[in-house]
Amino acid sequence: MLPGRVLDVGALVEIAVAKTNHSRSIAALCLYRGGGLCIPATALALVYSIVPLSTKIELFDLISSPAVHVDDLTEGKVPDIAEILDGSSDITAGHVVLCGRATQWPILTDRADILRNLDPGVLIDALPEQN
Repeated sequence: MLPGRVLDVGALVEIAVAKTNHSRSIAALCLYRGGGLCIPATALALVYSIVPLSTKIELFDLISSPAVHVDDLTEGKVPDIAEILDGSSDITAGHVVLCGRATQWPILTDRADILRNLDPGVLIDALPEQN
């Protein structure tokens, strides 16, 4: 069961700065097995704002792959994300959950509890905790 993954902020940071090889391995395996990756544009923007310039090439290489879809935040998605958020202010988390629902792929994340609070039915592939 490795069709594809939705990459949340934690997974993208791991890929960019190579904290561990876990996220890179999962992403590579999904692509190798003919699956895909979905990256919410809100998560990508957040990661671009916090990772060092020298690591952004890793993200550029990733999003350049034809099997990677960067999901834009469009006007039509706003009501769906607002419904998911139900008063929460974490737009990125809402967008990630929406992508998980749309693709029916697990979300590779380090914040499973936050995402499950927004949607208990969302599929989660939790990143190992860092020491």
